[in-house]
Amino acid sequence: MQRVKDRVALVTGAASGIGAGIARLFVEEGAKVLLTDINATAGEALADELGPNAAFAPLDVGRPEDWEAAIGTLESLWGPLDIMVHSAGISFPSDIETATLEDWDKHHWVHARGAFLGCKYAVQSMKKKGAGSIVNISSVESIRPGPLFTCYGAAKAAQDAVTKTVALHCGEKGYNIRVNSVHPAATRTPNLQQYLDASDDPAALETIYAGMQPLNRIAEVEEMAKAVLFLASDDASFMTGHQMYVDGGVLAKPYPAGEGA
Repeated sequence: MQRVKDRVALVTGAASGIGAGIARLFVEEGAKVLLTDINATAGEALADELGPNAAFAPLDVGRPEDWEAAIGTLESLWGPLDIMVHSAGISFPSDIETATLEDWDKHHWVHARGAFLGCKYAVQSMKKKGAGSIVNISSVESIRPGPLFTCYGAAKAAQDAVTKTVALHCGEKGYNIRVNSVHPAATRTPNLQQYLDASDDPAALETIYAGMQPLNRIAEVEEMAKAVLFLASDDASFMTGHQMYVDGGVLAKPYPAGEGA
């Protein structure tokens, strides 16, 4: 069943990881997809692989001019936008004592500023059709941040606020544009792999990551993509402002004794 057949979609961070998985699944489900990323080599290669219903445009999500160019490319190819997925992301650990202002700015550029601009330009295009669906890829760290993710957790929390306020705005205006977020826990992506590769014992670290999740394993990209597909499709037609936890049960776990609220 092609749940997004003939829909026009834009996916950020689509050259690898969760974004690539989303783009691949959307094409399989009948959508026309503009893959965007700062990694043009990988993005163009994946678009070529996915065939005539995929194309690539370079996009730094923090730059308005890049959004304008990408939306212009998409509309010239297939018309206005139906679906926008903001999957671009960065993550590196730093606590409040080791984090720098540059670390803070980098995380907010991609997650907070990127979501703000993505929603702004997506709504502008979707209004031409009178409907649409926006899905922002957030994180469990926006809900229950760890001490090593001061910048990342804060940037993702800001992204969550953008998601909810845009959902409310579009509802109040009668735009029929739904805005939701997906919150993964540890997922097998290049971003996670960098932590494993840097470890003295990658297998042991992977076991630790898996053990943090009640399902006792790391999630696969395809599992995140299927959640996004659901929210993007008409199957979720009465869902907006929703935070979908695709986290293996992480957020259902109580804090260890003596921690948390």
